[in-house]
Amino acid sequence: MQLPLPLSIKGMTELDRDQFTQTINVPYVNIPGECIHSSKWKDILLILHALKNVREIDGKLKQVLFDPDIIKTKEDIIKHIPSIKDYAEQSFDFIQITITYANYTIEQVIKAIIPDDLITDKRVNTGSGYSIIGHIAHFNLRDEVLAYKYIIAQVILDKLSNVKTVVNKLHEIDTVYRNFELEIIAGDLNTVVTCRESKALFQFDFAKVYWNPRLSTEHERIIDILHKNDLVFDVFAGVGPFIVPASMRGCIVYANDLNPECFKWMTINLKKNQPKKSSTEYHIYNLDGREFLRTITLPHIENYQKDRSLLKNKITVIMNLPQLALTFLDVFSEWLSINSEEKEQWIIPVHIYCYTFSRADDRIKDIEIQLQTILPNVNKNQISCRFVRQVAPNKDMMCVNIRLFDKNSEQ
Repeated sequence: MQLPLPLSIKGMTELDRDQFTQTINVPYVNIPGECIHSSKWKDILLILHALKNVREIDGKLKQVLFDPDIIKTKEDIIKHIPSIKDYAEQSFDFIQITITYANYTIEQVIKAIIPDDLITDKRVNTGSGYSIIGHIAHFNLRDEVLAYKYIIAQVILDKLSNVKTVVNKLHEIDTVYRNFELEIIAGDLNTVVTCRESKALFQFDFAKVYWNPRLSTEHERIIDILHKNDLVFDVFAGVGPFIVPASMRGCIVYANDLNPECFKWMTINLKKNQPKKSSTEYHIYNLDGREFLRTITLPHIENYQKDRSLLKNKITVIMNLPQLALTFLDVFSEWLSINSEEKEQWIIPVHIYCYTFSRADDRIKDIEIQLQTILPNVNKNQISCRFVRQVAPNKDMMCVNIRLFDKNSEQ
């Protein structure tokens, strides 16, 4: 039902929970428990947050509360649910119900407070859009809403018992260490979180590393194509969302990140998530991406290609630094041009998953044009591109899959 609220709530900057209290008249019918079918009646039941619409009363009967916007008379009940006609005839009536702040959802409270012009502006995050990372609720509020940031944060703490800290992103991601400055707007000062993804348990300091729960589906997509004893290189590994589950699957992993904090937490996460019965081989580095490619990734690929007894499965290279990752592909171009005839004999497939952003009208064409310059020695049949997620209006995250030494894709 639509609950009217006093106009004094609109524009409130200091939370006054008492102003959400009101009394409403609600229609009810007393019905035996075995005759109640809540799932079938859901369209006409009273649906309010943290309020039971089926109440215990004396004897075998239960009091069922209906939506007063829909059910106004006994005849309305009989029309919608003919099977309870006798019970409606006997007991249909109205009862006064007190609604409090506790009966409103986060979205309802914030919508009631934020001015209407901001609510209708789709470009503005009015507080209903946030991410949960462990015990932290993370917002990216636009300037227009900052006057309401403290009240938004308080509502989150009130309504989500697992959230102890509310933060707001202040600036764009730093392209060197991939983290951004945060402002703690409510709750505990602790930013070290624990969260679960891909059957792994991750721990990290959210204020010092990059973590995006909205990428969990993409992480799963890549992890699902990996198999035991695959060789996996992660050039910009962060705290390990790709590499830790890959290691748990029995892949041989080489993980790198330039950020010392990522290196620290990735080490912890790999150790914590090792299978109890048998640990897998993993190697961790704190290098520039190009240095990792030139000194670790490519030499190891060469060794495995030359001695096929070392590896029977495929080689995967992950490059998740969308702002810059495409520019690192020139390292592969240089490498492919050296001893190219020898490399033509290699048969272990190397699949590169390189992430990037695009704002172009034709995203795929935009990326193909860039790759023609960066990877002139890789033909179109070896490259595919797909959409990952929208990160902003007219800005998409894309994944480029480049397949080297894969005879099926070179035809």
